[in-house]
Amino acid sequence: MPSSDAVAWFEIHVNDIARMRAFYSRVFGWTYAELPAFPLGEYSMILAGDHAPPLGGLAESAHRPPPTGESTVVYLLVDDIDGTLDAVTEAGGAVHRPKMDIGGDHGHCAIFQDPEGNHVGLWADH
Repeated sequence: MPSSDAVAWFEIHVNDIARMRAFYSRVFGWTYAELPAFPLGEYSMILAGDHAPPLGGLAESAHRPPPTGESTVVYLLVDDIDGTLDAVTEAGGAVHRPKMDIGGDHGHCAIFQDPEGNHVGLWADH
């Protein structure tokens, strides 16, 4: 049984879901499955592999105000932070906090800002 404090799902709320699907596909290679008849608007479940369960979602919210600063940040595990940050900027995002050593044997992290202003973290254990 999973821990009751384990991350079970994450969502990134966006105004232009088609644009943001393209951005995240370009950066991470994500594909999507649409959630039919979602009561709050268009919703794309994020698929990271052919047979893996969805790991999160992109939720369209036409009335979402722009982010005003950092709040909760979800960190995605990647093999290459530098390469991922390059893909982020090439796809239209920006580096918010550059790669830094966490200290000890904890690896490295960085935070990027997607084209709609959401902050997303990156973590590598090396």
